[in-house]
This record gives sequence, structure tokens and C-alpha cells, in this order.
Amino acid sequence: MIIKSSGRQIALISNWNIRRLSSVAQVQVKTDANDEQEWNNAKPYSTLPGPSKFEILRYFLPGGRYYKLTMIDMMKALNNDYGSLMKLPGILGKPDMVVTFDPKYSVIIFRNEGQWPVRRGIDTIDYYRKKIRPDIFKKSAGLTYDRGESWANLRTAANPIMMKPKLVRAYIPAVDTVVRDFIRRVKTIRDEKNEMPDDFHNELLKWSLESIVLIALEHRLGLLSETDNPENQKLINAITDFFKLAYELDVKPSIWRYYKTPTFNRLMECFDVMTTLTKKHTDRAIERLANQTGNNESQEESVLKNILQVDKDYAVILALDMLIAGIDTTSAAVSGLWYNLAKNQNAQDKLREEILTLLPDANAPLTPDSLNSMPYMRACLKESLRVSPVPARNIRCIDRDIVLRGYQIPKGTLCVMGSMTMAKDEKFVERADEFIPERFLKETQPGCPSAKDFNPFIFIPFGFGSRACIGRRFAEMEIGVLTMRLLREYKIEWNNEPMKYANGLILTPASKLKYKITEL
Repeated sequence: MIIKSSGRQIALISNWNIRRLSSVAQVQVKTDANDEQEWNNAKPYSTLPGPSKFEILRYFLPGGRYYKLTMIDMMKALNNDYGSLMKLPGILGKPDMVVTFDPKYSVIIFRNEGQWPVRRGIDTIDYYRKKIRPDIFKKSAGLTYDRGESWANLRTAANPIMMKPKLVRAYIPAVDTVVRDFIRRVKTIRDEKNEMPDDFHNELLKWSLESIVLIALEHRLGLLSETDNPENQKLINAITDFFKLAYELDVKPSIWRYYKTPTFNRLMECFDVMTTLTKKHTDRAIERLANQTGNNESQEESVLKNILQVDKDYAVILALDMLIAGIDTTSAAVSGLWYNLAKNQNAQDKLREEILTLLPDANAPLTPDSLNSMPYMRACLKESLRVSPVPARNIRCIDRDIVLRGYQIPKGTLCVMGSMTMAKDEKFVERADEFIPERFLKETQPGCPSAKDFNPFIFIPFGFGSRACIGRRFAEMEIGVLTMRLLREYKIEWNNEPMKYANGLILTPASKLKYKITEL
């Protein structure tokens, strides 16, 4: 479906659509209502367990108990220290956050997320887009960072484009060409032991950027060629640095709201690079479309063409969101999947059997229906995202007073759901530390735990409701095509120390990705 409408009409459509999505979510999530009597009988918000403001500063600064912990270990430590429900008091201009480590509380939070769900944005990127570059972001700060009606307008414009299965499948042949180029490159960069080089994570970032630009802008950057433009690496570096620097400024205590620190200035430079280069590529893509003559059937299913028919200003915003959200996240998900398959050869062999039935000829092209019949591939990706999560948590701002574990949680409170902690907790997931893709198959496997036995709100890597990840289908498609092509001809092994992860807005590998990749 293509939306052609004035701004007012889009707003009206979006209001209805987001309300509909919210109502669907509330129907799907059933829990007891938090009535007035329950509120009056509950303990005051101020009595929630958690560190004081002074302790927050002491714990997270050098020498503190959480200072050197990874995000994974920090969330686990908070759970151990304060229980399944706690409060992190706001400091240095940040609001309080209530943190939960129990899925039954997640259910209540999602049910009370409101008509236009709000999750805490990235304050630094909000500052940049509204204060420094309002010329580009005048209509919206983006799908990830905006809120309220302007977010609803953009989301409604993007939903029928980004979440249309037919459109996603239409990109499979094009994405397959990128994958083939990448695998040819893998063959040339292996060492004498068939192991990947120390900078293989950067190679995955190149593949991810090349793929998402092809999807968003119908264009190849040439990242996988020997004549790659250095400008492309500059964009990759800016996006990667963004996730690290924003974590330092927006998650950890920082004084940037009162004094523009060197770290803040570096982050603003990253935003400049990301915005300038993305706009440059988007403008070129729009010009190419304008110069096309006649009926071009290949562009009938096109993200860019469809969004341009809605609003030209949205094209740059959506393209930038796709690049920011679709490079580090997708490459991190691939690195985790390959690591788990390398460490669990039985699962890798079983997945390869599924691939061989669908692709008996290694040289055959992939069709739009190639990934439709791969339940084990989907199960492997789900289990990998549970064991090796990319997002650390889900956040929502509740739109009315609620009660959690007998405590008053006032309207407007930011609630953090510690998904990665719950997904590895034996209280909620049987054999939680094991990689068992079979738990996500429809048919229960003998001797294997089943995902049907645990609360689905334990594990929601792509979010929930109307603010769920809009690029989920594209990400799953990219990961599926790449893994399918690789395992069709190669075996992946891991002969190093267990994977470690770096702190950031998302969890990315800190270890060198020295996979051993050999021909079958």
C-alpha cells in the first residue's frame, strides 16, 4: 500500500493506526487492572529498593562496583543487589528509571504504554537533530528517537512500506548479490589456518552497510571491492563510535547538559558525518529516480520510491534511521549467530541439512520465496539472540499510575525491562545457558525445553507493539541470506576464548572475530 496524502491526512491516519496497534497490544496482553484501591494500598514510590543518587555516582565512576562491568554483568549485578524490581534515581538531568527483572511486570508495563508509546530516546541525538540540524529533522527526529504525534506520523508512513512482506522478499535477489561478493572476499582474507583476520568485525560492518544502502537507496557503495571509497569507512566509523559515545553520555553519568565535554563534541562530529553522508547518498538516489524514464518494473517494489510518494522530507530521515539501526545491530546479530553455530556443531549440521534441501545447487540464485521454508534457521537466530543478545533492554514510559510488586509507579515513569538478564535466568528459562534452537520450533522436540513453557515477554529482541523494530523483516532476511550462502559451502569453527562483548547502546563483540571458515 502506498499512502498519498497531505500532512493533515497523514496525521489523522496515523492517529487511528497507532491507536489501533495499541489496542491490539492491550488485547494480546492480559493482566489484572491496577485499580484505585490497589494504588492506595501500595507502598510509596520513594521506598523502592535501589541505590541513592550519591551511590549511583560512586558505583559508576572509576573504582565503583559497576564501573568496569559489561552491560550484561552490570544488569545481572543490579538484579542480584536489589531484586526483581528496583529504582535507579535520575542524576545530572536524567530522569528516574524503574528496572524490572520479571516478565510479569513487563506485561503490565507494555499494557500501560499508552496511545503513542514512549521509550526513552537518546538525549544527545535529540539535541543534535533539534538544536543543530532542524533543517533536516523539522518534521520528525526519527522513528527511534521521536515521540508523540510526529513519531506517529512517520511511523504510519513507514509501516506499510517497511513491514510489507512482499517488498522484503523482493530484495532477496539484490541482497544475495552483496552476499556473494562478501563470501568471495572471505575466501581471499583468510590466513593459512583459514581463520578470519583481526579486523573481521569491520568486514561484517562493510557487508551490513552495503546491504542496507542497497535496500534503502537502491545503490551499491562498493564496500566489498578493492576500490572502496574511504568515505564509506568514515561513515562506518561514525556509526560505530556513536553507539559507544552515546553510551558514555546518555547511559553513564555525564555533565554534557551543563558543559560540552570533549566526548560530547566528538559525538556531535559523528552525527555530522552520519547526517551529511546519508543526505548526500539520499539526494543522489532521489536524482537517479527522477531521471528514470518509462515504466521501471524493478522499482515497483522500492523502499525509497514508496517513501518519496509519501513525503520527500521523510526519505532522508528514514534512510538515516535505517543506516544507524541496521549496521551495527545486524552485524552484531550475525557475529553472535555464527559464534553459537561454531560452538554447537550439531546445530550447524542440522541447519546445513535444511539449507541443502532448499539450495541443492550452490550456484542457483535465491528467489523471493527462498527463506519461507526455513524453520530451523529462524529457530537458530531466535536462540542466538537469546543467548547472545544485541539490545540489552526494552524501555517504555507508562501513561498512567500502576502498581508493580506492591509499589506505586507514577504515570510518566521510565520503566526498563532487563530482557537479557531474564533470558539467561534459570527461574524463567530451562537450561538457559545452553544453545538449543529446538526450543523455538513449533513441534516440541523430545528431550528439549520448549519456548511454549516460558513467558514470551522474557525475550523480545525486536521490541513489542507499535514501537517494535520496523526493520525486523529486513534484518532477518539479510542474516538469513548470508548464513544460508555461507553454510551451503563452508564450515564455521571457533577455536578461541569465549566471546566477550563491549559496552554500548547495543552489545557488540569485543573479541576478535577469528572464525575458522573452511570448505566442506
